[in-house]
Amino acid sequence: MTTQNRSLVVLVMMNIVLLGPSVAGQKPSEASARNKFVGAWRLVSIETIRPNGEVIYPFYGKHPEGLIMYDNSGWMSVQVVSDPPAKAPSRSSREEVMAAPSAEKSSAFDSYYTYCGTWSLDTAQQVVRHHIRQSLIPSEVGEDVVRRYVLDGDRLTLAAKTHEMGEDRERKLVWQRVPKSATK
Repeated sequence: MTTQNRSLVVLVMMNIVLLGPSVAGQKPSEASARNKFVGAWRLVSIETIRPNGEVIYPFYGKHPEGLIMYDNSGWMSVQVVSDPPAKAPSRSSREEVMAAPSAEKSSAFDSYYTYCGTWSLDTAQQVVRHHIRQSLIPSEVGEDVVRRYVLDGDRLTLAAKTHEMGEDRERKLVWQRVPKSATK
């Protein structure tokens, strides 16, 4: 192997190490778009749009809170707390929460949603796919959910078609990037 070929191999290996396995081999535009996703995003709003254009808030209320995170290694997680958040169970330990009455635990379940897994980006179709590995709702494990995305500066909008309550709807979630200084 020539010195020039060795140098080329070293450069390729450095790119793989620096960019990570999930970015290596992608087109530069895909890697750039992926890098724009990486980080923590705070929930701004969730709107559900009915076929007639009416905006409703069936599950999370008008002012939910939440966080979605994407990392360089290809993992993601999302949490959403409804408005208003659950007041119960108000126990001080996991053991006490597990022993709480079913109605209290049900209230907590109804006001919180979370899942985690891996993620992939399709810049040509403008979609991000969440490959669910764990979820508060066990039947979601193994699903791949597709979200159309719009990245506009420090705002990320994710939208998906859904069928619920007997009609097709669109759910739109708007996220605001959490500045790196806010995480310290």
